[in-house]
Amino acid sequence: MSGWKECLRSLRLIPVGIVGSGSLWALKGGGQSGGLTAALCDEGSDVDRRAALEVLKRYQESLKDDSVVKESSAESSSSVASELQKIEDSLSNAKAAVEKYYRYQARHILNDYYESMNRKGLSAPAPEKPAAKPNTTEGAPADEPNVVPKKELPQYLTADAAFGNFSEASSPVCVPYVIIGGGTTAWSAVQAIHEKDKSASVLIISDESYPPYNRTPLSKERWSSDDDNLSFVDFMGRKRSLLYSYSKQVGEHQRSSILLNSRVKKLDLENSSIETEDGKVVEYQSLLIATGGKAHPVESVHQDLGNDALQNRVMSFRTIDDFIALDKLVRDPKTKNVCIVGGGFLGAELACSLKRIAKLNDVQVTLMFPEPGPLFKLIPRYLSEFLTYKLASAGVKVMPSSIVTGARESPENSDSIELDVVSFTKKSLQTDAVVVAVGIQPQDKLAEDAGLEVDQINGGVVVNAELQAANGVFAAGDVASFWDSALGRRRVEHWDHALVSGRIAGDNMAGGKSMYGFQSMYWCDLSAIDVHFEAVGLQSSKLETVGVWNLKEPSRFENRPGSFSRNKYESGIVWYMKDQRVVGALLLNMPREALQEARQIIESKTSVPDDESLKELIPLPKSKNFLLVGRSDSY
Repeated sequence: MSGWKECLRSLRLIPVGIVGSGSLWALKGGGQSGGLTAALCDEGSDVDRRAALEVLKRYQESLKDDSVVKESSAESSSSVASELQKIEDSLSNAKAAVEKYYRYQARHILNDYYESMNRKGLSAPAPEKPAAKPNTTEGAPADEPNVVPKKELPQYLTADAAFGNFSEASSPVCVPYVIIGGGTTAWSAVQAIHEKDKSASVLIISDESYPPYNRTPLSKERWSSDDDNLSFVDFMGRKRSLLYSYSKQVGEHQRSSILLNSRVKKLDLENSSIETEDGKVVEYQSLLIATGGKAHPVESVHQDLGNDALQNRVMSFRTIDDFIALDKLVRDPKTKNVCIVGGGFLGAELACSLKRIAKLNDVQVTLMFPEPGPLFKLIPRYLSEFLTYKLASAGVKVMPSSIVTGARESPENSDSIELDVVSFTKKSLQTDAVVVAVGIQPQDKLAEDAGLEVDQINGGVVVNAELQAANGVFAAGDVASFWDSALGRRRVEHWDHALVSGRIAGDNMAGGKSMYGFQSMYWCDLSAIDVHFEAVGLQSSKLETVGVWNLKEPSRFENRPGSFSRNKYESGIVWYMKDQRVVGALLLNMPREALQEARQIIESKTSVPDDESLKELIPLPKSKNFLLVGRSDSY
């Protein structure tokens, strides 16, 4: 590899742009805040100096007036000195307010960041907290309760306006920061890099046709929108875009680029370079592997589903293109039924989303899976059976313990599919479309071929607490196998983790020292059956569980196996236990504050000697119908 200075000189040829707003100090309790304080103080000094000069100018001009000349010069001088003293005092107060503001945020910023993300919609970047104005204490937390920080929203650009086009760049070329992958992790990392290094050149290489976007609404809110564009209505009723937006700084600096529809075929660690399938060679200083995961192919259910004759009506579901294809299928007047194969969160969400839309009321939705109930690998059996009843009552045809053993074009209708099924009730199923939703597999082969360590148990690229896989190489998001100080080595496939790990990796790529020490969460919306899950830590039906529940009506069943599934659960918590220690929690229709409490309990490695003690960890909303499903009852 040529000298790095030579590489930097070549950057003049790269059409790139800058991205970044938000708060790098959300990661470290430091970073930009120190610079922000200095910048504000400098700005405040300039403002106050200008104000002082203006006062002196007015005073000098007033001396030309006869009425002013007659006044005591000593009194006038005293007035000017008084004004200057006030300005100096206000500047001192502003500096103190900013410093107090920084110390306050250093303790609370990460939690505030997630709260603001939820308030403003999941695809919106975290807004910057307002800083104290030069001559006031506005915006700075104070001990007095009457001081309320003013919220100022930064201006954002769309993703299309955020990135330069890299496709015409010559090869080889040098870019300081390169990110392989174009999902939430990449978006989060780009913002963190630019918060640390505002003049940084960043290149994203993505195998998709779209710049970074939010996948989570694809199985949820996006189905409620009739628009043909990439929009959805969030939980606050606001229309948003799936595509992430970026700080207005992007348009001012134009230093970040994106290469779409491109795959990296080789990673050369020795020469710090990558090569794409179309022959482009890019040398880097810091590299982030954010390749995420890809949906298990339809052949993972049965090889016959990959038959060429069925391709137009059999699909997996993960990307915007997948959503567009499925949306086209369900809008087709010929489509009268859809079969979803997979009983996890994705399958259950898709089933609910398709059933709750008025235009699809005449479309039969079937949810088929090999387990005894939906979400069976994650939740206690009684709760899985409860979800089965709820889904059936919403009009979803649920087929548990069912396996596809073959597929072909229907002999009666070439636009339909005939599935061979092994189940308790059916031997075959006629359907017009099949969606395979059986999870993802981490895309770690590129890293493994390059000689990086891959987790043989969980999959994914092995990284340390700073998300570093090798010198100058980081991995984050779905593809990273990281060390959790509370729960051990693990790999997580959720949006919240992608956001957090992306920011940490981006910060460290730009010279930071952030460490992963956060319990990320995930959520599941089953709006058609009035069920909303949030979870943190480990969830597995193989673990011991204790359920603490509010019921919509008194329990009518005896405390025996099989009876709990017939209760009507209004809200509650499933605690996951290992060696009498809380390692996870799943919250059903619980207040938002309960999630943070559960996170703290897991991080503190809380031991609970008996089931009764779990009732007091997080008190449920007041209810007359309380139920405790202990470890011995959870089957």
